[in-house]
Amino acid sequence: MILTSTVLIGVLALSCSDRKNVDRIKYDAYSTKIYISDSVEISFYTPTMFRFRISKLDSVKFPKKYEIPFLNGHLEPWEKVTCELREDHGSYIVESSDISLHIDKKNLEWTIFSKASEKIYPSDGPINGMFKDGYAVFDNASAFNETNLNSRYTHWFYNPKTKNYSETFIEDDLISDKYFVYGPDYNALFKQVNTLIGPEPLLPRKAYGFFQTQHLSCSGNQQDFMDVALKFRSKDIPCDNLILDFGWGDACKGDKEITWGGSLDWSVNYTQPLSPPEMIDSLKQQNYGLMLIHHNAPNHPNRVNHGWTETLVDEDIWWKKYKEKLDMGIVGTWQDTRRNNITDAEIWNGTQNYISDDNRVMFLGCRRMQETNPWGGELTQLPVNAMIGQRRYPFRWVGDSDFTWSEMKWQINAITNTHGAMKAMSYLTWDVYGKTPLIQARMNQFVDFLGVSRSHNLKPWSVSSDINQWKERIVIERSLVKSKTQDNADRSAGENEYTAEKSIRRHRKLRYRLLPYIYSLAYENYLEGMPITRPMLLQYGQDNSCNKNQWPYQYMFGQSLLVAPVYDDVNVHSVYLPRGHGWYDYWSKTKYDGGQVLKYDVSDPDKLPLFVPEGAILSYGKERNWIVPGEQESTLWLELYPGKTEEIVIYEDDGRSINYQKGEYSKTTVKQQPGEDNQLILQIGPATGQFNNKLKNRTWKLRVLDPLNKYGSAVVNGNTVPFGVVSRIDATELANETFFKEISIDLPLNTHSTITFK
Repeated sequence: MILTSTVLIGVLALSCSDRKNVDRIKYDAYSTKIYISDSVEISFYTPTMFRFRISKLDSVKFPKKYEIPFLNGHLEPWEKVTCELREDHGSYIVESSDISLHIDKKNLEWTIFSKASEKIYPSDGPINGMFKDGYAVFDNASAFNETNLNSRYTHWFYNPKTKNYSETFIEDDLISDKYFVYGPDYNALFKQVNTLIGPEPLLPRKAYGFFQTQHLSCSGNQQDFMDVALKFRSKDIPCDNLILDFGWGDACKGDKEITWGGSLDWSVNYTQPLSPPEMIDSLKQQNYGLMLIHHNAPNHPNRVNHGWTETLVDEDIWWKKYKEKLDMGIVGTWQDTRRNNITDAEIWNGTQNYISDDNRVMFLGCRRMQETNPWGGELTQLPVNAMIGQRRYPFRWVGDSDFTWSEMKWQINAITNTHGAMKAMSYLTWDVYGKTPLIQARMNQFVDFLGVSRSHNLKPWSVSSDINQWKERIVIERSLVKSKTQDNADRSAGENEYTAEKSIRRHRKLRYRLLPYIYSLAYENYLEGMPITRPMLLQYGQDNSCNKNQWPYQYMFGQSLLVAPVYDDVNVHSVYLPRGHGWYDYWSKTKYDGGQVLKYDVSDPDKLPLFVPEGAILSYGKERNWIVPGEQESTLWLELYPGKTEEIVIYEDDGRSINYQKGEYSKTTVKQQPGEDNQLILQIGPATGQFNNKLKNRTWKLRVLDPLNKYGSAVVNGNTVPFGVVSRIDATELANETFFKEISIDLPLNTHSTITFK
C-alpha cells in the first residue's frame, strides 16, 4: 500500500521510547486494535480482515465518533481477535491466527503472508471486481485505487444516537483508511464483505416482479398513465410496479416544464378525474404499487462532494411532502440525484423508520455506470460516482446509458460481473431502451434474469422505440426482422415486422414462475453475500476455460441456470458450457457435454439461451401476472435434472416486513442424488424456522426429466404413488413436457420426506 508523503507527515514522529508508552494492543468497545504509533491504528475485525488507519488529527487521533465510517455497516461490536505485535529492524509485524501483516517502517507499505509463510499480498494476478488472488483491498470509494469521484477516505460516520451517517463529519482526508479481506475462496470473501459493509436487505417480494417507468414528459396525464396499467393486464404481461417520471409534478405544472425537482406537489394533470389517493387506490386494486421520481433531495447537514442534485429542499419541508405521498399509498421513491450516497442513506433509513417494521423500503437510486454517456457521447466505463457502502440501500440502476448492441454487451459484463456482482452489488438494473424492436426484445430478456427487472418508458407492445423524445440525435429506424416463430397475432403491424411483445411476455412469465427460486437467491445474498448473478469464474473457479473471466458476457443466475444473453443481430451465438457435468438446453432439453463451446442457434429472437446443469433443481410457483404481498406458495413445483448430487435451499418469509432480520423465516433443504440400480432419490427436508402466516402443509409437484424412460415408479416415504402422468403446466413453456414425468404429493412442512424414483 502506497501512501503519499503528506499523509505520512507526523505519523512516524514518535521515538521508540515514546512508542513503548502506547497501549499497543487492546480490545475496545468495537474491535481489536493494534497501534504502531499514536497515529497509526490497525483494527482486526476477524483473523482475516482488518482496517489500516492513519490520522492527521491534532489532538485525539481516533475519536470514538469517527469509529464507524460510511463503508461500515457492521454496527455491533466484533468478536475479539487474538493478535501478536512484534518488530524487527525494518518492519512492524502483526500476526493473527490466519495471516501475518508486515509493515515497512519507512513507507508503511504492506506485505502479507499466510500462516504457511506463503506470500498473499501484493500479487500480480488479475483484478475481478473488488477481488484479486483471493483477497480484496479497498477504501471508502473503490477497490484497488480505481478511479472515483468520491473522496478515497470516509468523511461521514455513523451516529448511534441518530442512527444515520450524515451528522458526524470531518473535512478533508484527515483520517485515511484501507481495508484488507482474505478468503482465499470467493465464498469466504463475499461472506466477510457482506458482514463488514452490511448486507443488501431483502426487497419487498413484489419488487422481484417487474417495474415499468412511465415517462410522458409534461404532456402526459392521468388517463394516459392509467391506460398503461390496464394494457399490461389486458395484454397478459406480468407487471407489479409502476414508476411515474417527472410529469407527476416533480418537473411539471400542467403542460409547463419547470426546473426538475422544482415541485413537491402533484401536477394538475394527475389530479383528475381521480384525486391522487383515488388514483393510487385504483392501482392497488389492480395489484400495482406506485413509485414517484424525485429530482430533489432534503438539504441535510454536510452535503459535501455530493455531485449533481437538481434541487435542494429544506429537510422538514421535503420530508413532510414525501410522507404525505407515502400516506396516500405510494410505495417509495426513485431518487434520481446521481452521486448522493449519503442522501440515499438518509432517505432509505428515514423511509424505513416511517413505514415501520411491517414494511420494507422500495427505493431506486443510481450507481451510474455505462459504456457511453448518451447525452455527450463520451466513454465512462466506470461507476465513478459510487461509494462502496451504497449496497445497503438498494435497488439501483446504472444511470442514463446508450441504447445500442455495444452498450448491451458492455452492461452484461458490468452488471453481472465487473462492476456489479463482483463488487457485491446484486440489485442493479438497466433502462432497457432499445433502438429497434429486436434490441428491445434481447434487452428485456437480459433484465428478466437480473436481481431487478425494469424498463424505462418503452412498453412491451411498442413496435419501435420512441426514444427520439429523449435523444433527438438518434434516428429511429424500424427493424424488420423475420422470426421463425412469428404467429399472425404478432404480425399486426406488418407482414414481416417484428415486435418484442411475444418475447417479453414469454420470459417475464418465466421470471414470475421462478419467483421461489429468485427469492431464495435473494436470501442467500442477504445471509452469505453470494450475489444473485454469478460470473462463470465465480461459479466454476476450477475450470481453466472460464476461471480467468474468459466468458464475461454469460453468467449463472443462481446455481441452476446459465444465462447467455444475445447482444448482436446474429443467428449463431457462442456459449461456453463448463466441464464436470452435462448441460441441458432449457427449452428443448437437448443434452450437451460440458467443457465445450457451443455454437447455439439464436435465429429465433423470442428465445434467450438458457442452460441447466446436471443435478440442478429448479423451484417454481404458480403462474401469475402480479405478486400478492404476504401470499404463500401453497403449491411448489420442483423440476429435477438427474445426474449428480446437488441440493438447494428454499427460503420463505412473510414477503413484506423486516422481521427476517430478526430470524423470522424458514428454510427447506431439497437434495437429489443418484441411488443404487439407477434410482433417483429426492430428500425434502422440514421447513425449519417460523414466520407469520407460515403454511402447515404444501402440495409438491415433482417433475423428473426422464428422456430415456428410466423411471417407472415413485415411492414416497415407503408408499408407492401414481407416477408418470404429465399435465400441461401453462402457457409459460417451463419445459418440454415430452421428456418429463410428474407426481403430485401433499406433505406437512414440518417433516422430512424421501421420494425414490426407480
